[in-house]
Amino acid sequence: MISAKSRRIHPRDWGVRTKAAVIATVPLIVLGGFGGVQITAEMQRASRTAALAEQIAVLPSIMQYATSVGANVAVAEFGLSLDRNNAVFAADMEPIEALALQNDLNPALSEEISRMLADGRELNQAASMPGNAVPARIEQMRAFGMQVQDTVRTLVNQAENANALDESGRLLDLWQARLIPFDQAVAFTQVLADSDQGRKMLETEFASERAALAALRGAEEDHQTLTDLQTEAEHRHALLRSPTTSETRTPDLTASLLNSVEAGDRLLNASVNRIVTTLNAERDAARQAAIRTAMLVAIAVACAVAVTLALTNLLVSSLRKLRDGTARAAYRDLPAAVTAIRGGTDPATVTIDPIEVDTNEEIGQVARAVDGMNTQAVRLAAEQAALRRQITTMLETLARRNRSLVDRQLALIEALEFQERDPERLQNLFTLDHLAARMRRTGESLLVLADTRSRRASRVATPLEDVMRASVSQVENYERVRLGAVPPVTLVGTVVDDLIHLLTELLDNSLRASDPATSVLFLVSPAVEGGLLLEIIDRGVGIPPADLERANHRLTEGAESDTQAARHMGLYVVGRVAQRHGLRVRLRATEDAGAARGVTASVYLPAVLVPGTGPEIAWSTVQRPRRLPVDTVDSSSYHLH
Repeated sequence: MISAKSRRIHPRDWGVRTKAAVIATVPLIVLGGFGGVQITAEMQRASRTAALAEQIAVLPSIMQYATSVGANVAVAEFGLSLDRNNAVFAADMEPIEALALQNDLNPALSEEISRMLADGRELNQAASMPGNAVPARIEQMRAFGMQVQDTVRTLVNQAENANALDESGRLLDLWQARLIPFDQAVAFTQVLADSDQGRKMLETEFASERAALAALRGAEEDHQTLTDLQTEAEHRHALLRSPTTSETRTPDLTASLLNSVEAGDRLLNASVNRIVTTLNAERDAARQAAIRTAMLVAIAVACAVAVTLALTNLLVSSLRKLRDGTARAAYRDLPAAVTAIRGGTDPATVTIDPIEVDTNEEIGQVARAVDGMNTQAVRLAAEQAALRRQITTMLETLARRNRSLVDRQLALIEALEFQERDPERLQNLFTLDHLAARMRRTGESLLVLADTRSRRASRVATPLEDVMRASVSQVENYERVRLGAVPPVTLVGTVVDDLIHLLTELLDNSLRASDPATSVLFLVSPAVEGGLLLEIIDRGVGIPPADLERANHRLTEGAESDTQAARHMGLYVVGRVAQRHGLRVRLRATEDAGAARGVTASVYLPAVLVPGTGPEIAWSTVQRPRRLPVDTVDSSSYHLH
């Protein structure tokens, strides 16, 4: 069992705007999530690229640091200045140490850089201590150079840009060429020892350096520097081959080595700058891509929201027009049209405004269907009104024919009664007279239900007592009716015939619903606003409260609102007559001192129907019954026929 609260939150009970919002939210969330992932990835790539550019920018310091270490190792052989290289050594260590401490650096790479720094310090200290052979120191330097090369390779290989990777390859080739002079230093020591093998080794190293320098490729702006580097290499080769003494050769060799180092540094710096520039461009491109993605996602979301709102407004607007138009037709236009048709208006002139939805989609189709249904309803009402008029005409025709025959029958019975002297046959004639009177009343009831008045001329003002006695005379077992004192008042002539009919129906029903041994009281008493209250009181089986309420509803509302009108035609005849003249009829339970129960029918006559009351009125002294306690009894015997 679904609770009321659960029904309210069920998707099928959501409003159109809510449903449209939910429908639009799902793809918007997916779009936003996808865009967020893309933006995050681009920003992370930009952050990684920026960090890598900062790390690669330290490469010149790493290589200069390694060069300084190498110079200190080979100083004894090449005669370089210890003071200058120590200064370079100290200046290059600071950025390298800062790089090793960066949080975003790969831990393995950070450890490798720290180890390289430690090994460099150790080599620098060993170079200052006497007793180490030059070849051993040079071999240690070559190992240190390879270690630096691996560190540089690990660092630059983090780049994902193809141009940066190509440039990093040239950078490593340049570093490899810088390591060759250390092998030349080993061969040169053997040349100094007058060794043929040393001379061959030195020539081999010269050839290797030439090949390495020839293989170097750089940008157009690097061509002059590469030429200078090759020139200095050839000059150094010539100095190393020269048979001059060390004192003569050392200044020129020192200058050549320093020039080679400076040229190599320029190439290193240019290569690193190009790598950093490329990575910075990639960083900027990643940031721009993230911004573009964010803008595209924002524009897509805004467009989706705008389109959703626009379409939702169109949908809601059409639905509201459909709802308002349908409600207007159902609760105002259609009832008014039916009422007009029942009132005799030509059905061809009765129309219902169409629903103001002029679209061709499903809502417009529903609107056209509702318009068609309203048209069919008006047509059905017209057909029903025509059928009602036909039935009314038939009822009126049958009633008038029947009444004409009954009137002739009554005239004949009255003539026979006047001539009859036998008491028994006279009593039978009286019985026939009452049966014929009841038949005439049935015909008059048909005229009432057909909403047609009798064609007899309206009576003149008639005393109330005559009206009450006339109604008593038209019922069977009239001798059981006890008439109370009646004030000497007259009623307007237009209400006399209908009031006699109404009172006769109520009296006949009370006589039928009560025990034949009991009497039915017919009393008159004063009422509010100068009116009179006629009460017909029986002591029959009574009516249950629920049935009594339904009976009073039928008296008030009429036959059209009840599906059981055919079973209670008497009630509707009384109610229709009462509505004609502004009378009010009410049924209530009777209460008396005895054990008998029954129903009291009260008829209120407004003062407008009693034009004058004359002298002081002596009202009935009959004790009026009180209400019975509410109890459920069988009411099948109490029906107005």
